[in-house]
Amino acid sequence: MSLALEPAGSAVPVTKNIGFEIEIAKGRHATIDDMERIGRLSGLACPDCHGAMWEIEEGELVRFRCHVGHTYTAELMSVALDENLRRSLDSALRVLEERRALSRNLELRAEQSGELRLAAIWAQRADEFQRELAVIRESIERVDKIAAE
Repeated sequence: MSLALEPAGSAVPVTKNIGFEIEIAKGRHATIDDMERIGRLSGLACPDCHGAMWEIEEGELVRFRCHVGHTYTAELMSVALDENLRRSLDSALRVLEERRALSRNLELRAEQSGELRLAAIWAQRADEFQRELAVIRESIERVDKIAAE
């Protein structure tokens, strides 16, 4: 509370880079050349828009920003990438479940039609999807465990 009663210090001028980033945050579109002035291309994709991210170092602080305006600290970038990975794995799990179910359905139909060779092919595919499902589930468990740490 006593800090709030102290007089404000002298104003600190806003650096050119910070001013530029404020303009991006307000909605100004930045070009790739503009972004090259404030950071270096990171090789990472923005978790929000999937565009390129630039790594900006300010002393010991590392931030990432895309030219659309999304920005992350290094720690938040890690969390966002973990969340994207988890969503992608969930999507893969869903698709594999559907493929396994369809293969079992086609296997049953082929058996009922007396097409035993075709039924065996569908059964083999369903078994392969089941093995792939186990790998995805194991990956999800690892991602969840890492995220919980």
